[in-house]
Amino acid sequence: MHLASRRPLLTGTVAAALLLSLSACGGGEAKDSAADKYKLVENGVITAATQSEQPPFAITDAAGKPTGFAVELMNESAKRLGLKVQYKTTTLQGILAGLSAGQYDIGVAGVGATAERKKSVAFTTPFYWGFTDVLTLKNGRQTTLPEFDGKRVGVVSGSVQETFVNHEMGGAKLVKFKDQTALITQLLSGGVEAAVLGGASADAYVAKEPVRIAVKLESLQGSAFPMRKDGDPELLADIDDQIDAMIDDGTYIKLYRKYFRDPIAADLIVERPKLAKQVMNTDLAPSRR
Repeated sequence: MHLASRRPLLTGTVAAALLLSLSACGGGEAKDSAADKYKLVENGVITAATQSEQPPFAITDAAGKPTGFAVELMNESAKRLGLKVQYKTTTLQGILAGLSAGQYDIGVAGVGATAERKKSVAFTTPFYWGFTDVLTLKNGRQTTLPEFDGKRVGVVSGSVQETFVNHEMGGAKLVKFKDQTALITQLLSGGVEAAVLGGASADAYVAKEPVRIAVKLESLQGSAFPMRKDGDPELLADIDDQIDAMIDDGTYIKLYRKYFRDPIAADLIVERPKLAKQVMNTDLAPSRR
């Protein structure tokens, strides 16, 4: 209305320039809507911290490219949101510290969503729920936690397994390592007599190393994507929505079967109820207790 009332004051050249400017602005908004929608460290790009050796959630392939269940889930979520992901490799502690410092938008690995961690970072709804396993060498004989009293038991520093050992294996001698590679190397060489890992990671090592699962217990919390506490809540909600959409269209189940052998935990179905329909009457249905 305002422009129409001033039309006699605009020359043909000025009017054309104004229309061109308005068209350019409109086109820019449509083109950059995905990039400008979220508050990110870098506009239009999700800056993600990951790990290089946390199978099957996050590993580096032969070409040096991040892959794994969590990575593929994140890549597909970002693709559906019209965003790119830039990965930076660090340790578990580096992921959490970097998020608190505002260096990253998200952590892409198998990160337990504990109450303590929720004080410093935000979490999506869990995308996985598994077990806590105690590994020993293949010739080990232990089958209960008390048998590790006085033994050197290794964990990744800052992991939920560190908390587990402190609470459930108080008689053991806790030894902390920066990552799973260092932990498993010491288990194989005899530097520690046991290693405590998440069940999915433990299964991956059992498949390729001379180790065994001595004790298996259910996890107390699920694995989720940690995000900056002061980050974009809309991005967190949209990533959760995309994971639910992948559950609906079968993409999630396809990725799960690629990386895991165990049934889907009942606790995860409580968190992600859309999974109930997908796993009903299949080998992925939770075991009845």
